Amino acid sequence: ANEYGEEQLKKWRRGFAIRPPPTSSYSLSYPGNDYRRTKYVKDLRISWSETFVRSLEARKLQVHRKFPKNESLKDCMARSIPFYTERICNEAVNKGKRVLITSHENAI
Repeated sequence: ANEYGEEQLKKWRRGFAIRPPPTSSYSLSYPGNDYRRTKYVKDLRISWSETFVRSLEARKLQVHRKFPKNESLKDCMARSIPFYTERICNEAVNKGKRVLITSHENAI
């Protein structure tokens, strides 16, 4: 809010297809820097340039995937609805298993 203003922040949060500016892959808020997310994700493309740079820094191979650097609600829906219908429904709901789905703010 300090950098872009309260009004622009509201547009990003309440808009359907408006994306905020992209974050740096070295930012703490970038999802690819959170081990709780990266340890489970295997279906995103590999970022070869990021893998190369991070591996040099760490002096060992560290494979990095291409997490979104910005995302609108429309993008979130395009990513999560197919995952729900193809994976969660087929592997759990249709087999009678209990499923707990959580979300942040208005993503559901």
